[in-house]
Amino acid sequence: MKRFLTILLAILALSACQSTESRVQDVAETFLNAYYSGDYEAAAASCTPEYGERLTRYSSALDGISPQMKAKMQENLSQTSFQIDSIKVDESAASAFVHYHITTPSLDKPVPKGLKLQLEGRTALVDGIQ
Repeated sequence: MKRFLTILLAILALSACQSTESRVQDVAETFLNAYYSGDYEAAAASCTPEYGERLTRYSSALDGISPQMKAKMQENLSQTSFQIDSIKVDESAASAFVHYHITTPSLDKPVPKGLKLQLEGRTALVDGIQ
């Protein structure tokens, strides 16, 4: 019986970890899709309040650039794609890190990037991009 309970607890712990990893992946994909389409307000909705505010300020700063520059930025973003490579969840630190890379025709090779996420209960929020 003791062995059965140990195995059951291990399975439950593993499924909880996969569930957290799945939530982290969903939030990361939502954020990255919005971010790399230039929709910084939608991206900010997946962020901690502090990081979301930074994205909102960045978006507001873009309002002051020329229409030609905006069009060029949008063209570059439309040619950029991302691929999540790995997800590391650290439950004890209530955080997660998503390793991904971006690809764009103007670059010779993929560029490695990362997202830091903060875990709060069953919620994962982006807290930084590297």
